[in-house]
Amino acid sequence: MFGMGLGLRPVDFYRIGQFPKAAAVGLTGQLILLPLAAFAVVSLIPMRPEFAVGLCLLALCPGGALSNLFTHLARGDVALSVAMTAVSSMVTVFTIPVGLNLALAYFMDGTSSISLPVGKTALQIMIITVIPVAAGMTVLRYQPELAKKAETWVRRGSMAFLPLIIIGILGAEKGQWFSNVVTAGAITIGFNLFTIVMGYCLAKSFNLSAQRVRTLAIEVGAQNAMLGVTIAVTPSMLGIPAVAIVPSVYAVTMVFLLACYVAWLSTTQKKTDS
Repeated sequence: MFGMGLGLRPVDFYRIGQFPKAAAVGLTGQLILLPLAAFAVVSLIPMRPEFAVGLCLLALCPGGALSNLFTHLARGDVALSVAMTAVSSMVTVFTIPVGLNLALAYFMDGTSSISLPVGKTALQIMIITVIPVAAGMTVLRYQPELAKKAETWVRRGSMAFLPLIIIGILGAEKGQWFSNVVTAGAITIGFNLFTIVMGYCLAKSFNLSAQRVRTLAIEVGAQNAMLGVTIAVTPSMLGIPAVAIVPSVYAVTMVFLLACYVAWLSTTQKKTDS
């Protein structure tokens, strides 16, 4: 989140007004349709309660810095992508606790009495999202050269924590990450493909430009998996490592699928140009 802040300026929060139609369609897909789609999937397909909650949690964490990177690689509308990331990261501070409580009540009611205090959880999510983003933005404002140099390395460094998190889950769940990786992988790949197609079709149905169609396919299709993992494993928030299995596997499969999508776009573009 600090790395994301290193690439954000206050004006990015107001850029939404420059493309209201595309932003409204994209944010509706991210904040409303994604959680509803996840709920529908886990209601229709039998799976472990922890996996069901994990997928719902994942759908409640849209965007992230990687979506901006892949939008750039796909030659999408980077300004729109950054603006959507900025706005959604602020809104989800309040939507995650509410949505996660509903998922816990519905899917784990029979095995757990866990519920999250909305106000306290929102404050904790703000501490791990809004405050680091604000700190990154402050560095960019007063030390732009330092921010430019640090941004790439901070993002790469944050990705290096994924193996450490998986090792932590392995210890807490006695090796269940690997024993469930095939099942969790099938869930995440299927859901990721569905969300990319959903974002693509949603943008197409509103007659957005090709550049913004590519952008919304990525923005709706990419989730902030590391935020979901953090919420799942943090004892003062959810503290159920098994719930983190789906988001942590998704963090791996998402990068692969988005890379395939960008490669497909590049091939298509070359054929069009020729």
